[in-house]
Formats: sequence, structure tokens, C-alpha cells
Amino acid sequence: MTGIPRWAILLLAAALVLYGIAASQGWIRDPSLAKADYVGTIDVSADDAKLYRAVPFEWQVTSAAGSFKGNDTAHVRIDPSGERTVMCGWVLLDKAGASIRATRWLSEARLAVGDIKVTALFIAPVDKKPGDGLNAGCLRLDEGIRPGADAPLKLEGNPVRE
Repeated sequence: MTGIPRWAILLLAAALVLYGIAASQGWIRDPSLAKADYVGTIDVSADDAKLYRAVPFEWQVTSAAGSFKGNDTAHVRIDPSGERTVMCGWVLLDKAGASIRATRWLSEARLAVGDIKVTALFIAPVDKKPGDGLNAGCLRLDEGIRPGADAPLKLEGNPVRE
């Protein structure tokens, strides 16, 4: 019987297993994104909220029911004062279904911070006000990546499926 040699099939299977392991461990990343780690949440007091900047964005989500568009605002803070720069953010769930769709869009969006980009997945959806138990999601950038606290911020992304 002729065809693909057994060793080639085994080699292909081994390569697929290695690729799967690398992807699951986060070793394979989008090269256009700065390397960063999600570090959890932080309580945001009413005074701390003044340090966050409003970042308006337009989102679009498609589903079997149609295409939905809208506008929302995320709140982001850059803290470059430690060994590694930390970014925290939240988006208020105050528009019912539209807010849920905005957070779905954010899950695949990118946040441009000056000349670098990071995943916007760290931006936490919240239903509380600052000082009333609001917890912002936080991301820590790898060493050597130090955007300024006042770096321009812009959320960007393509339409996503619901």
C-alpha cells in the first residue's frame, strides 16, 4: 500500500500536540500586542475614580438576530509608578442589553496606548459606582514597556459575533 509514510503522520500529530500545548500555555501570542498579564481587580474609591480617563468607543456585534451597533465609554488608568506598569479599567453596565454587547465587543478589542497595543479584555464590566464596591480589572505590562500615565488611549476592533 502506498501513500503517506507512517513517520510523516506521526510527525504531523506530534507537531499538532506541541502547537496545542504552546497555545494553551500562552506561548503563542498576537505579535502586535504588548506582552502583559491579567493580575485581578482593584477596588476603586470615588477619589481614585478621578485618576481614570474616559475612553469612548463604538462597538458592533452581529448575531442571528441581526447586527447591533452602539457607543459606550470605558474608564482606564495607567500607573507607571511601580516596577512594571499597571493598567486598570472598567465599563459601566448601565444600558441593559447594549452594555452586554459592548462588553462582548471589548472581549476581542485592542486598546492602543500611545504606540503599543494591549488586549482590552482586562476592562471589567461593573454595575456599581466608584466608592460603592466598584472593582476595575487590571493588567500588568512586561518589564521595559512603560507608556506614560498620559499616553493617548483609543479602543479599536472589528465587529464580533455574539
